[in-house]
This record gives sequence, C-alpha cells and structure tokens, in this order.
Amino acid sequence: MLRTTLALSLALAAASSPAVAQNTPSPSEAAPKAAEPTLKAGHAAPAFQVETFVKGDAFTSFEKGKVYVVEFWATWCGPCIAGMPHLSGLQREFKDKGVTIVGVNVWEDPEYTSDTLTKVRTFVDKKGAMMDYAVAFDGASKAMDTAWMKAAGRNGIPSAFVVDQSGTIAWIGHPGTLDMVLDEVTRGVWDVAKGPDRIKAARKDVTDSLAKYSDGVDAGDAAWKAAEARHPLLARTMRDDRYAAMIRAGHYKAGYALGRMLMEEGKAHHDPFLISSVLTPMLNDEQPPAEIDEALALEAGRAAFEMSDPASPGTHIKMAQVHFLLGDIEKGKTACAKAVEVAPADLQDRYRTWGTELEAKAVKK
Repeated sequence: MLRTTLALSLALAAASSPAVAQNTPSPSEAAPKAAEPTLKAGHAAPAFQVETFVKGDAFTSFEKGKVYVVEFWATWCGPCIAGMPHLSGLQREFKDKGVTIVGVNVWEDPEYTSDTLTKVRTFVDKKGAMMDYAVAFDGASKAMDTAWMKAAGRNGIPSAFVVDQSGTIAWIGHPGTLDMVLDEVTRGVWDVAKGPDRIKAARKDVTDSLAKYSDGVDAGDAAWKAAEARHPLLARTMRDDRYAAMIRAGHYKAGYALGRMLMEEGKAHHDPFLISSVLTPMLNDEQPPAEIDEALALEAGRAAFEMSDPASPGTHIKMAQVHFLLGDIEKGKTACAKAVEVAPADLQDRYRTWGTELEAKAVKK
C-alpha cells in the first residue's frame, strides 16, 4: 500500500512541480527514527561499490585531485527526475574543473529481481541527454545505500554527497544547491563547517529580495539584481522563483517576458521541468493571476508535453490543466482520459477523480 500511495504522490509531483523539488522519502519512511549519523561532512568518503554502471565511464575509487558528486535517485522519484537537467548542466559546466557527477540508483524496488536493472537501463536510455552524466546501479546488495545514505541518516532522495580533492566528504544535501558548493570546492575555498550556513543565509537573502516586487517592478528588480550580484550561482537556480514573484505581484508584462525567456532556455536544454515552472503560477488555484499569457501557456504546455514521457499519466494531466486554463474543456477532458488510460490499474480511479475535479474548476471559471 505504501508503494501505491508513494507512486501516486510522485506522479502528481512530476505533473506540477517546479524544476527544483523537495526530497522524496524512502519507501521505509515508517521505520523507527535512525540513530545518530556515522557519516558526516568532514569524514573520509566511504568505498564506492556499485553493482554496475549503466552510463558513463566506470570507476571504483575516488582519484586524488578530482571532485565527485555522488547523487542518489530512483526512477519513481519525481523530484529526482526534476533535478536531472540541473545535474546535467553542472556536469557540463564543471567537467573541465575535474568534476565527475554520478547518479546512483537506490531504493528502486522493495525487493530486487532480474527485471530491476532492466527497468533502470530502459529509463536511463529514454532520458538521453537529460541525464548527461554517469549513472550507476546500487543493486540488491545495497552497499551504497548502507555505506552512504543510511550511514549519513539520509531518508529522502534526491540526496547528494560532494567528495573533494582529498577524498573527504565536503558536503551532504539536496542537489538543488550544488552550484555554490561545487564552485567553492573546485576553487579550494569551501569551508566544511561554515559553508552550509552560508548557503542557507544566501538563499534567505535571495528569497527576501523577491518580496520587494510587492513595492513595484523597479524596486523588485533592483533588490533582485543586488542579491544576484552577491550570490550569482544561487540566483541562477532561483530565476523561476523570481518569475513567480513577479506574477504574484501583478507585474504581468515583465513577468511573462521573463517566463518566455525561461521557456526558451528550457527548450534549448531539453528541460521540461524548467518549462513547466513557467506554467506553475498560471495554474495556481489559490492565487490565480488576473492576467494569463495564453500564447505562452499553450506554447509552454506543448513544449513540456513533447519532452515528457507519454506513458506517464502526469504528462497528460499537465496538458489537461493547460487546456482547462485556456477554456478548451473538450481537449482537457481528452487529456484527462488519456491520463487514466496510461495510469497503473490501481491508480486509474484516483486519476479519474482528479480529472473530474480539474474539469469542475475549469467550468466554474
């Protein structure tokens, strides 16, 4: 039952989450509270022991003088999938600085069978350039899960560990904030003890700047640019937050112009989640915008749809939301029906109900 509930929540998250999402709990989330972590930043990195590599150059140890990102994920984890284009971009950006990113598949099935690895290989093959980094499979022995995730007390994915040039764990956290860490680790200025607090303070600084959009677009832009100058690598991962803040504050002309820029970037980098982030403020039921850029919504919806997996019900639900937003009820109903069709049998009633609720909201507008 837990896996069924988890699968539904992840499908919904994949349909509507922004590019950087929260961690998804382990299937064993109901287990008793874990003991104090035995693996922390500042400790020597454990052995790298996987069953096999699915993509990229295989390695069995960390080479001195190089930096590694060991990121844990699963095919059913919506937030993990959302972060894959970001990891791909970081690998391309930091490759010449001696950085290797490897995504290690964990928690794939409650019990591993001969089909588990095949499922992972198929998933990675379909993602193509969206996973532009090495990928490994932990396997039934769960050596990486035990020595890394459990030892560090990590009970959610995606989770990332940065191993520095000396083979030491420099940082452990959500991969959405890797940019600042990798920059400083590769430059040799990262502080294991103080770094995490500086990231937290930087994120608050950038987030606080967005509140200034309530004082006007000029005030918001000035505050954002000042925060961006102080924290450029963090700010670039929060541009969708800036866009959402502009739309919430009613700065539609400037906001939708930024949204179009984000959409075009998403298309160029094959990032459906960045494109979907353009739709998120427009699909906000709790605080719907007074103005909708219908052309942008339709173009973004179609672009995200074309890059997404048609076998995923979330792909069709997202398109249904766009059609309902634009008042095309029949197309919305067709997309909802398709979501039910491709959904697992035990989830079809849930998707059918969700589609009915979306339709009812659209009719009432």
